[in-house]
Amino acid sequence: MYAARFLGLPVGDVAVRLQETEGRYRVTVNGRATGLFWALRGIRAHREASGRIGDDGALEPTAYRRAYREWEKTGETRVAYDQPDGIPQGYKNGEPVDRMESELRAGTLDPLSALVTARRRVAALADLGDDNPAEMVVPVYDGKLRYDARVHIGAPETVTTAGQPWRAREVTVRFDPLGGFSDKHAAEWREGGLRIAVTDHGLAIPLRLDVDQGWGLFDLVYVGRCGAVETPCPGNEVDPLEDPKP
Repeated sequence: MYAARFLGLPVGDVAVRLQETEGRYRVTVNGRATGLFWALRGIRAHREASGRIGDDGALEPTAYRRAYREWEKTGETRVAYDQPDGIPQGYKNGEPVDRMESELRAGTLDPLSALVTARRRVAALADLGDDNPAEMVVPVYDGKLRYDARVHIGAPETVTTAGQPWRAREVTVRFDPLGGFSDKHAAEWREGGLRIAVTDHGLAIPLRLDVDQGWGLFDLVYVGRCGAVETPCPGNEVDPLEDPKP
């Protein structure tokens, strides 16, 4: 469970569930606005990705979907990976998205699978006892935008979150926009980025995620496991498009 803040002010709660079995993975994220932000916007959001884990440990997504409800306004974006040509295809509210050449989408991961890939790299380094920094480039397509995520994994350090110190690595992500962006939008993405603190052990728990894309700092801070904290977690299996109730 994570507390969401914008410019330091609390705006919502986010629950994340990651399942990995032999050869398969699934990650779901559910968020809901709280306080004044809920009164003004009434936002609930859902993201989900699933797929296969290859013999080499690489993720092969088979489905990605994000949906939101803002009072009576709703929206959905998904990526289909079962196309005849094998190239991922984005759909917005059921209609195909045609914003770039199909070849640019080939071999990409969805945003959640990309984050899981970075997390698995941290876990692998911890399992090997390797304290050195690491670099990786992850090709990402979210159904509308195509970009490369340039990931830097720092050396282990001590990070305090949820009232206790953790041995963690800071993962810094910079974006290289490649398709679907306006010039202004691309410039905002190049100037922004992500910072993620991930525990330096085999579980590789994300402790904090800071998002800066030019319009202000949004962050998620780990507060504890669902069921072990006082605040009820947003239901990971509740789809805001199918269930209009908060």
